[in-house]
Amino acid sequence: MVQISADVLINYILIFFILLLFLVLTRRLSNKEVGDGYFVMLKSQNTFNLSLSFYASGMGLWIIASPAEVGWYGLGFDVIGYAISAATPFGLLYFLGPKIVDAVPDKATLPQYINKQYGNFAQIFVSLVAIIYMSAFLIAEFASINFLFPEISNTSGLIVCLAIALVTFLYLNLSGFKASLITDRFQGISIIILLFIVFSLWISQNGLGEIIKAANIGGLNSFTLPSFKSAVAVILAVTAAEIFSQGYWQRTYSALDDSVIKKSSIFAGLGCFLTVLILGIAGSSGAGFGIENPSLSFIQQIQLNSFSRILVIGLCTMLVASSIDTLQSAISSTMALDIVKSGVAEAKIITLVITFGSLTLSFFVTNIFSVFLFADLLAVCLVFPAFYKIRMRKTSQGIVIPFSLGFVSSILYRFNYVDLNVNPGGLFIPTDIYGLADLNTFGVGFIFSIIGTLLYNRIK
Repeated sequence: MVQISADVLINYILIFFILLLFLVLTRRLSNKEVGDGYFVMLKSQNTFNLSLSFYASGMGLWIIASPAEVGWYGLGFDVIGYAISAATPFGLLYFLGPKIVDAVPDKATLPQYINKQYGNFAQIFVSLVAIIYMSAFLIAEFASINFLFPEISNTSGLIVCLAIALVTFLYLNLSGFKASLITDRFQGISIIILLFIVFSLWISQNGLGEIIKAANIGGLNSFTLPSFKSAVAVILAVTAAEIFSQGYWQRTYSALDDSVIKKSSIFAGLGCFLTVLILGIAGSSGAGFGIENPSLSFIQQIQLNSFSRILVIGLCTMLVASSIDTLQSAISSTMALDIVKSGVAEAKIITLVITFGSLTLSFFVTNIFSVFLFADLLAVCLVFPAFYKIRMRKTSQGIVIPFSLGFVSSILYRFNYVDLNVNPGGLFIPTDIYGLADLNTFGVGFIFSIIGTLLYNRIK
């Protein structure tokens, strides 16, 4: 029989208590919210609530591992670029969000706008790319649980994954997107407070001077051309991919008005930038301190006692629940509204399948950062055709042909000009020889998608 120590048992109780709290909150508060809200809460959110929701839904458990990986492997430009990439999607929402909401009000997803502009086939096509990206994100979140929770709490990653997947599914099954929106408020405030405390612990235990010294040893003060190219690639890739994350669009459609969308985008963007920047610096300092595991290069700098362990476990549980429920709701809404064209009952089944399918695949992940890159490449090839002249009606070919040209060109570039025996990404994962984002691959895909879009619109 497996023996569980008292400390580990307390950790399990804390995790389950936080998850149970979310279940109770959604059950009690969902009845007080106006509207059905399974897919969207139209015209209901003020600036404070939407800012918290944007921030909480974007800041998943990946922020503890992925920026640290970038800081550990990369140099100064990589760290800064990754932080910028966390904010730039909100810049696009600032400009595009009000226009798209005005063009197709009373909707819930971006592909519903695509349907109006390009037709049904393009709607399904964009939905599939969005689902691939969001599924990669969901897999990465479950993989982060497997990496981090055994380290910080000595708990089983599998048990924690199952608990979080089950509880988030239960409260989404109850109220759908409304439940995700309700938990965002609590999670957003809690994440900000807990991050501040955890950062304070990290600085007090290691000393600010020593952290800066170690970060410089780890490459933070090194700025090279390959690092700059990698940073530009990450900004391009993440910005393109995140604009197809339907969780942001559900929240954008839920804003009271255009002013709320713009203000919330600014606040959330600044919050995400600062958070990812600090954690990227922490990854560099982890490399300088000699920590060997890139994914744990931040968390292993903190000496955990009983109190600080509770704080870190609470933070990680909040982070992962906030992003997983966002992704579950967004994927099921996209599948139900844009592909299957069905209702709530079908969406619940889709949520169940997506959740536990992603959980299973997460156990095969060895690097969080690489999970995103293939989906990022698809998004980079799609973003310009999808948003070119957003008020002009077009055809499905106007999005599919430029996308295909961009994607095929990027793969041909890698086949002809990248040493696939040395490059860790191989043919389809757009990395450079250091395992970081490859600007040339992303650039080829993006440029040829632009060329394809402009040529198609001139010829047709």
